Amino acid sequence: MNRIDRYISTTVATAMGLAVIALLGLFVVLTLIEQVQSIVNEYTILNVLRFVLYSLPRMLYEVVPYAALIGCLAGLGLLASSSEILVMRSSGISTFSIAWSVLKPALILAFIGMLVGEFLLPDFERMARADRVQAKTDLVGITERGGFWYRENDVYMHFDVVGQRGVLQGVSLYYFQEKEMIRSLFARRGVYHDIRDGEDYWLLETVTFSDFSGTDVKAGTLPSFEWRTSLTPNLISGEIVVQPDKMSIRELKEKIEYMTKQGLESKKFELGLWEKIFQPIATISLVLIGISFIFGPLRDSSMGTRILAGIIVGIAFKFFQNLISPASLVFNFPPIIAVLSPISLCLLLGMYLLRRSG
Repeated sequence: MNRIDRYISTTVATAMGLAVIALLGLFVVLTLIEQVQSIVNEYTILNVLRFVLYSLPRMLYEVVPYAALIGCLAGLGLLASSSEILVMRSSGISTFSIAWSVLKPALILAFIGMLVGEFLLPDFERMARADRVQAKTDLVGITERGGFWYRENDVYMHFDVVGQRGVLQGVSLYYFQEKEMIRSLFARRGVYHDIRDGEDYWLLETVTFSDFSGTDVKAGTLPSFEWRTSLTPNLISGEIVVQPDKMSIRELKEKIEYMTKQGLESKKFELGLWEKIFQPIATISLVLIGISFIFGPLRDSSMGTRILAGIIVGIAFKFFQNLISPASLVFNFPPIIAVLSPISLCLLLGMYLLRRSG
């Protein structure tokens, strides 16, 4: 049984590996075509190639669930076409034992995808986006033209340029109290200092301020000013460059905690957090669908039909995800429900079909 188990796992793992390479190659070609069409200013073919290289972790993370599904259909389908599955079941090996042998490489692939999404994807995504923005806009930072607006409690802030190493250019702060502006401040430059724990601050340079809190307007200048705030370079760069589903779990937790303290809406980041946490289970649910198809309706189908079925199921799953995830933000129901709905549907359908065929 151990030898049969290894044989099934190796066959399926090989098919999943080939599916990863095929889908990754497709993503690379499509990204190259898309980026070449948007070459402008200093954004040259060299920048395009660098963007594609930096985007490889994101592409790998995104293709893992669908590569696992297609690989399962191809590998297990190959065994079914050669009647090896029939012989195994005739010799007393249960359907669930075969399914567990298939799930092992899927679990490994899902774990690899989780590691890539947690440790490689966020940093590489930042480098890719920042490099593209700088080349296209001639700005020494990661902001698009027009700068970046942010809010912390009753302080509204605008940054002309956000650098990648804790440097801000053109810092504007507007302080409000009971819907009236009581103070404004402009600094030419801001540098983040975190030398000692608990003493983090932004050192604003060449500061001009105006005070409207009294009966008279007071204005003045300062050579420097220590701006104490919970806002950190990681929070700013994460907001600008990386989408919530591309951030790490640690970054998402920090972002949600910060926004909750500031009384800001954090559902978008909660959605990204739950998507990251349940990504491995989403992979397993799709593989379970693939296994049930091989033992059920696709038992005697050709390889092309099985791969096509995998593509259709993957597209349907992605469509359902993209439909219900924004709906949770619009209709204000818990993001975890939006994430678990398509996964639960796949798990239940896969278990039902597998039980019927067993």
